[in-house]
Amino acid sequence: MINTNRGLRITLTTLVLAAGTLALASLTGCASDKPAPPPAAPPAPPPKPTSLSQIKSELLAAKSQVQVTNDSLNKLQKSSTADADANYNRFTEEQLKLQATADALSKRSKDLKDRASAYQAMWNQQAEVQNPELRRQAVQQKADAERIYNTINSDMELARLAFQPYMANLKDVGNYLRGNLSPANLQSTGDLVQKANSQAKEVDSRISAIVSSIDKITSATGEAAAGKAADTSTGTPAGAGAATPAAAPPAK
Repeated sequence: MINTNRGLRITLTTLVLAAGTLALASLTGCASDKPAPPPAAPPAPPPKPTSLSQIKSELLAAKSQVQVTNDSLNKLQKSSTADADANYNRFTEEQLKLQATADALSKRSKDLKDRASAYQAMWNQQAEVQNPELRRQAVQQKADAERIYNTINSDMELARLAFQPYMANLKDVGNYLRGNLSPANLQSTGDLVQKANSQAKEVDSRISAIVSSIDKITSATGEAAAGKAADTSTGTPAGAGAATPAAAPPAK
């Protein structure tokens, strides 16, 4: 009897071990049958460099906004009592737009420097040709590219130096008039407004100088012509994707 019980226990133990082994094998098999995870998505391509026409369009928009903001300041300073609140609100609105425009342009400074640097490097390479006539032309173009590169960098710095005090002056006028738009208080800002007018002219002239250098680069590289041809073939207006304002009159 003892031998029989012992034999049953051994048999049951063997069956349990066998069942566990089969279950484990089944689980392992199911795991190996799972599909492999999909491959990782390829990295996104780097963004295309900003075109010179896009940068020019944004600079022209900044010129226009300087003019509109300065006009609103002059109108505010000459406001009647009935119009003072509305004119103050309009000035504040235009000032905020100008600040946003300035912030956006500051991010474009590297793009413009990169494009000017690439233009300079192109003519450095062209100057290595052996043909004497082609080399003479390339050397001249290299000198022009060097001058344009230096001019753009200089004009960008001068524009920044002119823009900062102009914006500070606008902010001072706004803070001074906030809550007190009496005729006497408006009249007392006359000197600050005249200063802002002179500063606006300086900012406008610096932006115009940068635009002129961009035009020289696009003319020499053919980028402007290529852009127009692409716009014509696709039916897309030149400079699409950015606001293209009408030419702004000089700041008064």
